[in-house]
Amino acid sequence: MTAAIQSLAPPLGMGKKKSDIVFHHLRRAILLGRLPEAAPLLEQQIAVQLSCSQRTVREALMYLERQGLVERHGYRGTRVTSPRPEEVQIMVHFRIVLETDGIGRSVAGFRDDVLAELYAITERMDEAISANDYYRTSELDREFHLRIFQQAGFTSLEPTLTRCALYIHRFTFKHAENRPLDPNFGKIHRRILKSIESGDAAIARDVIEKHIRAVIENFAPDLKGFG
Repeated sequence: MTAAIQSLAPPLGMGKKKSDIVFHHLRRAILLGRLPEAAPLLEQQIAVQLSCSQRTVREALMYLERQGLVERHGYRGTRVTSPRPEEVQIMVHFRIVLETDGIGRSVAGFRDDVLAELYAITERMDEAISANDYYRTSELDREFHLRIFQQAGFTSLEPTLTRCALYIHRFTFKHAENRPLDPNFGKIHRRILKSIESGDAAIARDVIEKHIRAVIENFAPDLKGFG
């Protein structure tokens, strides 16, 4: 665990909340598999390695707990969660249901300004892929999909989709650094936007479902029987 944290410990930046920086360091390590499942997370040790206070680390761990990435057990400490493949299979199913229904409901009244935001996200995806930045790519991917889902107005379901996407990325990005990112990732997401612009809900649902299934099949083939 020490080496994993140290490898993600550049000087804390100015103008950003320290707990947010620690949060992203730890979340990056978890999503990319540098912090393995059930790994202990010791507040004092992390605080020393990231040059911050234990209070800052504790706040970051609370955010991670809300997203289901760590478990806190009082005197027994904090550990990285260990989701079972069966759980993630169910999350894949939930994600497909949520996103296909959400995009289908939102196509007719999709706002032009939101489309512009989403096209801008795909441009940033291109930049992240060029930099071989797996974590940034996954962050932008989740932002893209959640922004589309938000147009359906299902506010109470947004945390569910966010958690499903995070857990799925833990599997699809677990060994991501051993293989190249798809240079067409941004282009693939622009295809989703084109389906929205078509105004055809059935086409949009089909395109987004095929995209989700293709990512799973390519990056996490062990998640069999999903959907």
